Amino acid sequence: MYLDGQKDEFNGVNKIGSQFNYSFVVTTDSSVFALVSKSDSISLILKPKKNSVFKIVRESKGDTVTCIFTTQKYVKPATFSDKYKTDNNGKIIIEIPEVYELMNIIIAFTEYGKTGVINKETEYYKKVIAHFTPHKNDAVVSTVDSLLKIAPAFYYYYLKMDSYAFVFSGNKIINGGVYDRPGGGERNELEYYIPALQAFAIKSDFRGFYKRQSNYYSELKKDYTNSINIASMKDWLGKQFPTTRYSATKVIFSPLVGWNQSASFFSDNGFTEAHAHVNFPFVNQDGKKLPADILKGQRMKIAFTEINHGYINPEAEKYRKIIDSAFKDLSKWTTIGKPSPTYITPLTCFEEYMNWGLVTLYYLDIFDKKSFDMLNMGNEKTMIELLGFQRFKEFNEELLRLYRNKKPSQTVADLYPAIIEWAAK
Repeated sequence: MYLDGQKDEFNGVNKIGSQFNYSFVVTTDSSVFALVSKSDSISLILKPKKNSVFKIVRESKGDTVTCIFTTQKYVKPATFSDKYKTDNNGKIIIEIPEVYELMNIIIAFTEYGKTGVINKETEYYKKVIAHFTPHKNDAVVSTVDSLLKIAPAFYYYYLKMDSYAFVFSGNKIINGGVYDRPGGGERNELEYYIPALQAFAIKSDFRGFYKRQSNYYSELKKDYTNSINIASMKDWLGKQFPTTRYSATKVIFSPLVGWNQSASFFSDNGFTEAHAHVNFPFVNQDGKKLPADILKGQRMKIAFTEINHGYINPEAEKYRKIIDSAFKDLSKWTTIGKPSPTYITPLTCFEEYMNWGLVTLYYLDIFDKKSFDMLNMGNEKTMIELLGFQRFKEFNEELLRLYRNKKPSQTVADLYPAIIEWAAK
């Protein structure tokens, strides 16, 4: 596959359904698109908002796939008007957005939704299944299921996060006028499917269901506000990374999300915003038996480890060259067969070590010694045994030593050269 002479792979044709739609993000008014196989090729001009249809014969399946391609012009990920800035400056907002929840409900009925990505241990999940099962074979469910089979991690990430750009206006789903693509990709991956999403919402009476759950949503948001204390995290991070500032912070979640977390960051018109997309930290029976501070520490780390990337990563960029050298042999830092090798570059690997190292430092500052020791031991065990960051204990101890011995005027940002130098030994 070629677009304006640039080659890309198109190898998933046998995994997709009977129709496949794709929109390329471009900066020009027209682009030359070509599909090339071993035996044939075809090319034509693509233009924004005009669909070009290809039919590809799948010999292995004995059928034909209809591929619809188009282009769209590049736009800013987010646009912050002066009014938006005034209304949101300094705020911390906890949300269960309506269209976002609709997207998670649809994911719950896909094959991918059968995995741990969906939390099935709540009464809320049972209500979702009871209400929406009659619509589980709807066209949009089949479409999302097909996309998740092609590239599960990619489409789960972007379909969910990009849904945050949209709001309801009556029964219509429209762009809210602030975000183009909250997932931070080249385009909003959900936009093309909004008509189908809207049709599902109407047929299933999604808005009625969402309204009936409003008290439940309010309870979760209140618990999050009171128990997790995002304001304290933001204050601590701001002091430790004084060159990084966010005008507003949003925590976005669905009660359906199982284990997935992600973050995105935006800057426009002199206004910066951090988003943490997280799962809600439900407390199970074992959790209820824990000491209050231990439970608090365990619940808060979900949000903290996403928000802090907005501070860790910009600082790490300043030291990219020496990080690339210090972490060049990733086999010394990660473990095959564990999640850690998904951090495929020295920079991202270092950032994840720092991510959880910051959890240690934050715990040190807010908990007593007994609670800190218990929480720190648990985090080291998780990072090494579960996630496979094999040198985390050593890294964590060195970062902790540097932090305890820093000058009063120094911050965590000031410790980057020293911890990178240690890693390079």
